[in-house]
Amino acid sequence: MAAPLAIRLLVGASVILTVWWIVNWTYQAVRKPTELFFPMSGALSKTPPETWREYESIFRAHATAVMTPELLAAIAQVEGAGNPVARTYWRWRLSWNPFELYRPASSAVGMYQITDPTFLEARRYCIHDHVVVEDGPWHDLRSCWFNVLYTRVVPSHAVEMTAALLDRSISSTLARQRVAAATLQQKQDLAAIIHLCGAGPGDVYARRAFRLTAGQKCGDHDVAAYLSRVNGLKRQFVRMSTTP
Repeated sequence: MAAPLAIRLLVGASVILTVWWIVNWTYQAVRKPTELFFPMSGALSKTPPETWREYESIFRAHATAVMTPELLAAIAQVEGAGNPVARTYWRWRLSWNPFELYRPASSAVGMYQITDPTFLEARRYCIHDHVVVEDGPWHDLRSCWFNVLYTRVVPSHAVEMTAALLDRSISSTLARQRVAAATLQQKQDLAAIIHLCGAGPGDVYARRAFRLTAGQKCGDHDVAAYLSRVNGLKRQFVRMSTTP
């Protein structure tokens, strides 16, 4: 006896949905292979003390005069809870493309949530003796080495690229806006804003004498709240760094 039409339609829809789900996940994993880390991702999240114990030496090795170890730790904690394979959330959106219906919200990966465009730019820089160096000819010993092998999920690579790119971005922003003098706190706040929002909002922030606009947002983030979290964690990491 044939099943009622409603049941057959329900079974057919369930099969189609299951096949779409599997194919879509496979497609997204091919586009963004770090999604394969999702079974272990949550287990690698850390509390601030754990982040500092695990990565203190890396933060110190790749720090600059502005991108201090404590600031690097604070941004890593805010962005990815010290998780080297932190993933962005997935979201639904209306689209005729079946692979755009449900997908990662961005290309961001790792404890600094570095996106694909930022990664391509950051990989041009490195840190030598706490100073930013730009990639150059292979025979130039003062240039960066093996940057082509860098990846966002290796903590030392992620820290070095973030420190170098933000340090260089701060200098470029201050030069473009003709800011002759800025305090360390102002430069570090600028670094956090550039990391969250990009160079454009960083220019506006510097042009406004390092003041945010009322209710300023970058994407889903309230910028003032983000800065408050970064600075609060930075103070916490400063205390950890001075505690025997």
